[in-house]
This record gives sequence, C-alpha cells and structure tokens, in this order.
Amino acid sequence: MGLQTNLYRRGAAYVWRRRIPVHLGGTILQISLRTNDPLIARRLGAIVSAESNSVFDTMTVQGLSREHARKFLEQIIVREMKKIAVLRSEPRGRADTADDRAHDWAIGTALKMISETGCEADPLTDQDAEHLRREGRSEQDIDRLRGHLERQSELAYASPNEGPGVVIAEQLRETLGRKQFQAAEYLVARQLYIAGRGAAYLQSAHSQSNGFDGAMQLAEQLASPTAERPAPTPTAAIDEAVAAYDPAWSALVGRFSALKTRQKVSAQMIDQMAKVFQLFAEATGVADIRNLRQTHLAQFVDVLRTLPQSYRKSTKDKDKSLKQILNEAKAKPTNQIGLSDATINRNLNYLGQLFTKGASEGYQALTLIDASSLRPRKSQRDRDVRAAYSVDDVQAILRHPVWQGSGKGKSWNKPGTFIEQDGLYWLPIIAALTGARRAEIAGLMPDEIEILEGIPTFRIKPNRIRGLKTLASTRDLPLHPQLVELGLVARATQLAASGSDLLFPDLRTPNDVKLGDKIDYKFRMIAEQQLGARVENKSFHSFRHYVTTQLTQMEGVPDRVIKDIIGHTGNNVTSERYTQTTPSEAKLAAIRQLPRLPITAPDQLGGR
Repeated sequence: MGLQTNLYRRGAAYVWRRRIPVHLGGTILQISLRTNDPLIARRLGAIVSAESNSVFDTMTVQGLSREHARKFLEQIIVREMKKIAVLRSEPRGRADTADDRAHDWAIGTALKMISETGCEADPLTDQDAEHLRREGRSEQDIDRLRGHLERQSELAYASPNEGPGVVIAEQLRETLGRKQFQAAEYLVARQLYIAGRGAAYLQSAHSQSNGFDGAMQLAEQLASPTAERPAPTPTAAIDEAVAAYDPAWSALVGRFSALKTRQKVSAQMIDQMAKVFQLFAEATGVADIRNLRQTHLAQFVDVLRTLPQSYRKSTKDKDKSLKQILNEAKAKPTNQIGLSDATINRNLNYLGQLFTKGASEGYQALTLIDASSLRPRKSQRDRDVRAAYSVDDVQAILRHPVWQGSGKGKSWNKPGTFIEQDGLYWLPIIAALTGARRAEIAGLMPDEIEILEGIPTFRIKPNRIRGLKTLASTRDLPLHPQLVELGLVARATQLAASGSDLLFPDLRTPNDVKLGDKIDYKFRMIAEQQLGARVENKSFHSFRHYVTTQLTQMEGVPDRVIKDIIGHTGNNVTSERYTQTTPSEAKLAAIRQLPRLPITAPDQLGGR
C-alpha cells in the first residue's frame, strides 16, 4: 500500500502482517490494527514492527509460543490506541513537528542505550556527547537525552512490585495467562519493554518506513538459515568469557570502576560504590563471580540490617573485621542497629550495575540475580522520611550564638561579641532562604552570583568543584533580600577579584568527602542544643523541606514556580516539554515571602 512495510488494507481496516523467522516455524503472523485511518495505522505498524523484533528474538532464546507473541503484540496495539485517543482529545494539539521528532529521538535513544548497557547508560559520557555533536545533534538534543537517561535508567532494575515494573509485570501476566511468573521471564519482559519502546520512539522520530533498518536487519538474520546453527553451550559461553575477562570479584570491580571513570562519574561516587562492593565480598565470601547466587544477595541484605548505623565511621572501627563489628553491635541499642531502607536500596542499585557489567562481558548467569524481592518497601510517605523544620525551629536555630555573637575559637558555641561569616554561618541562612541542597550551596563559585534582569541571582549549575543531583537541579535562584542585606553579593565580588574558586573557601574538602560535611558536626550540635527533643528525624536537609512547605502554603504561587525554585522535574511529559522556565521576577516574588531570619548584623558586633 506504500504506507509502510508489513501494513496491508483488508476490507475496511488495516492489518499488520509478518512472517515468523524460518527456524521458529516460518508461518504468517497477522493482527488487525482495528482502524481505517492510515496515519494511525502507520504509527501502530511502526510500533508493532519494532516490538516484533524483540519478540522474535525472545522466541529464539526462551521458546515463547506463537500465541504468546500474538497476545503480547495485541496488548501493545490496545495500549497505543488509548494513547492516540488521549492525544486527539487534547484541545491545544501537539507542538511543532520538529520539536516532537527531537523529543522522540531523545527518549528513543535513551531507551535504546539503556536496553544495550543497562544502568551504565546514565550518565551520558563526554565521548558519547561528542559523537552526537559530530552527527549534528544540538546541545538541546543532548541535554534532552541526558534528562531521559536519568529518568528512564530506573527501568533497567525496575522491580515487578513498584514503579514501571508493575506495568511490565501486568502485561507479562496477561501475555502468559497466569498470575505467577519466573524471575527469568520477568527479566526478559523488562528487556522487551525497554527495547521495544525505544524502537517505537526512534521510528516515530525518523517518520519514514526505513527508519528502523538496523532492527529489520536483525530480524532478517534471525530468519536466515545461519540462525538455525546451534548456540554455544552454557559451558562454552562461560569459558569464552573467562578467556577474555577475569572472573575474580576484585577484577570485575576494577573494570567497573574504570568504566565509571571513563563516564566522568565523580571519584567520590566511585569510591562509595567500591566500599559497597568490598562489604559485599566481606559479608558473603564471594571471590569468583561464577559462584555468585541469589542467596548471596539475600545474605548481604541480612548483614545490612544488623550493621550498626555508625559502621566504620570512626577511626577505631576502620581496621576491625566485619565479624568483630557485628559481634560488638549486639550490645548496642536497637535504635542504633540497621542501615536505613534508602541506604539498602542504594547499595542494591550499585550491585545491580556491577552485575549488569559482568553480564555484558559474558557471565549471563548474573542476569538471573534479582534484587526486587529484597528491596525494603516504603513504610511511610517520602515527605515523612525526613521531617521539615517548622518556622519556630528555623527561628530557634538562627538564634544560636553563631548568628547572634559568639566567642572565638573553641568558644564558638558560647555567647560573645564575634561573628565569623564562614561556611557554618552562611550555609544554614542560604538553605532557609532558598531551599537549595547543602552541596549545591557549598560548591558555589564567586562568579555564580550574577545580576539577571536586574535581580541578584544564584546560578546553580555543575562546575569543576561539584556536579548536581539531577538535570532539573540546574536553575537560577533569585537572592532573598535578606541575603543581599547581609553582604553576600559584596562577598562574592570580593572573592572573585581575589581569584578564589569557592564562595566559601573554608569548606574545601578532599575528593572523598562530601561538600558541606565540614559543618556537619557543629550544625548537629547547634540543632540539638536549640531544638532539644524536636530535633528527632531532622537534619540540614530539613531546611529544604521547610522551604517547600512554606512555598506550597503561600497563596497564588503556582506549582511550576515551586518546582523551578526547588529544582524538581514536572509531573508529566506535558509539563516537561511544553512549559517554559519561570521568570526571575515570579520566583523572587515567592522567595521574598519566606520568613526573615533573626540574625544580628556583623557590623553591630565588630565581627567579619
């Protein structure tokens, strides 16, 4: 019919028809697309063609039946029909075609990369970015890709019990016709979901029948006589992998660390991952990845739940064996035992990335190790995990001698006539008047306070001192008037003129220490001293929750303004793609409503 390969008109409706590869039977698979609209048929046909490549591949490896393949593809059609109906009911329509294609390219490429390399696809490496530039991709395209990699990378380890994994699991149950499925079946379904969706978006981005030539070639290879050759036995595959890659646990960790270094992951993050891998080896005794089993991962989680929360944080603990630490932990109070759910999940994520690396080198048994059932389930809402400061809390903290006048040196915690405008002084003030993260503030450079549209503004962005947590963290934050009054702009100007690369030079730390950690001990002392029992479940990060709470309670402040101030992404694709950044004046109008802080000006005490 000329619309697209595999599309045919049968009576009043279009059908998708394709021959199953010869080694799988060679019969014709035909599915009605349930539409007489050629444009809808083209889109559905592209998606089904893309998904079919993954299905045929899975049929080769896993023996998926023809009936299951048909059900799987029909579910995709129903899903896409619903999406098209929603899009057509949108009164204002889509944005311009070029922008849509750029968006589809970004999400399709992100999913394709995640399908190929798992969690390792995020973050985008400098080499990959440069390659995309040579292909003609704009900086906006590359930034979009980075954002989608960040948002979609969780698919690589999605559990069937939460998030996008629930959708995958439901579709798998419908396909199989049973409620229970094996871990290996879910892993295959998850891979199909990622690869198939990526192919569909790329097809949409190219908007032409030959836009998915690579996938078509794969299908032709599967259907060719060479595909009938027996695959290597598992033993042969393992021997081949061992010949190329050392199966020692420490060797895999070394290769993984080298990969992360090439991807420009921070040395601090790589070191943190290495410590988790060392703990895993110590807890399980695994020295060869060929011996790794699901039980080892369960054993590791059990150890994390019995470790003291102060595990190896003190100098005296660093040289103790894990067995010693666990034995000593038995005498500690129960509220000091067990790492947090967030820490356990983070450690499992790190191990998942390491296992993906090993599987990519030929150790396919690692793909069968599933952490989803071991992940702690949330027992409370995100906003309740770390409590927000109240207005009274913030006011009480800032009435400490650090901001009212203290003694010098060791007398910093006592009332006096001296104010030292160092990192300990500035970070809580800025956090309470912006909601910025501690590391974002501690890593500011003097030239990152600029006058934009006549407004003194923080330019929060990655720099050579530190990166940022998410793509949305890059933002412009107008200064609260009280920050200007306290001399922060003048301080930045003075330090920039002197050649300083940090707005708060006293906070400089080694690479393996988090920015802002230098004030941690003193700030916790201040909070405990000023708040007493109210300090429970609160930390420096509670300033961020405090500001968010204050902004949401203000009348007339739109949700998108709050997200642009805090540095959060939109709730959906529409808010991410079709809304512009909030003007500085609108952000300042909200920020200036934050309660002023009870701070004594340094010049009133002769401090600096």
